[in-house]
Formats: sequence, C-alpha cells, structure tokens
Amino acid sequence: MATQAERTAQTTERLLDATIATLIERGYAGTSLPFVCRRAEMSRGAQQHHYPTKESLVAAAVRRLFEQRLTEFQGRLASTPAGVLDLSDAAEFMWRVYTGNTFYAWLELVVASRTDPTLREVIAPVDALLVTRAEKMCQRFLLPFVTDPNEVTATTRLILSIFDGLAMHRILSRDDAEARRALRIATRQGLFTVKGRDA
Repeated sequence: MATQAERTAQTTERLLDATIATLIERGYAGTSLPFVCRRAEMSRGAQQHHYPTKESLVAAAVRRLFEQRLTEFQGRLASTPAGVLDLSDAAEFMWRVYTGNTFYAWLELVVASRTDPTLREVIAPVDALLVTRAEKMCQRFLLPFVTDPNEVTATTRLILSIFDGLAMHRILSRDDAEARRALRIATRQGLFTVKGRDA
C-alpha cells in the first residue's frame, strides 16, 4: 500500500500535470481552478490544501516542468566525453525543449504577469531560480575558465534570450527551418562559447 507521503506526491503530481495541460490548452486567462480540479479529478478542497491560489499553483507547475527539463539537459551535457561539448547537439536538444510545452506554458505566465502584479511576484522567484541553475550549467560546460560572475550571468541570459526569441517567432511562422539555420550560424560563429582555454 502507498504511504501517506506517496499518496500526497501522486495527488500533487496529478494536479500540476492538469495545470500545465490546461495552461497550454486554454492560456493563463482561461485556466480556472474549477476546470483544473475537474481535469485532475480532485476536489477544490484538496487543491486549496496544496496550493491556495491560482498563482501559486501555476508557478509550482511550471517550475516543476522546467526543473525536469533542466535536469534532462544537464544529464545530456554530462554524458559528453570529458572536455568535449558538441554545441550543435546541445543547441538541437535545447530547441526541442523550447518548441515543447515547457516554453509556451512559461510564456503564457510571463505575458500575463506584465499586467498582474500578484502573478509577477510569484513568477519572478521561479525565473531567478531557473536562471541560477542555467548559469551553473553554463559555467560548467561553456565558461569553465571565466571567473567574473557578471560575465557568466550575461552570457547565460544572452543564450536564453536567443532561444526565447526564436521560439516566440515560431508561434507566427510555424516553421522550424529558419530557427535551425540561425542556431547553426550562431554555433559556427562561436556565439555559444566552446569549452576550452581559448573560450
């Protein structure tokens, strides 16, 4: 039999999965707590016990999804031979993440938070945490000899912004070809710094 902790984890996972699915399908404005609860097949009382507000629920859901993707990406990078990083492979993997549900769920929240201070207060710490983790990966795999933390932060933001912009443009173009060409050019021109003493 499942323990109480295991049942709680299962309930939370079901609720967060339902939140992400609803956010992607209906957008932030159309994501209502009653709808999410019906989708997760749980009561409003159970939902409120875990996440009392809509803002806290969607923030937790997207944070969980992003952490899963970051863990996957870190594992992918860590599996490369010591001292060698295939930037084309890394860019392709990141592009698959950015064209999946993770980015578009996050984009819904970022846009909504522009005019929703309550949501922004919840989302901003999630963004800060995710960028911190991304900086650590960038430092380890791309900038191991850079000692200035401001440079690491700026480089990380630049890389993330490139993918953000390409993924947003894809919403209108519905075409991956242009983005893939841009990533190939960025890789060839050394925009993504290669690991090594000459980086």
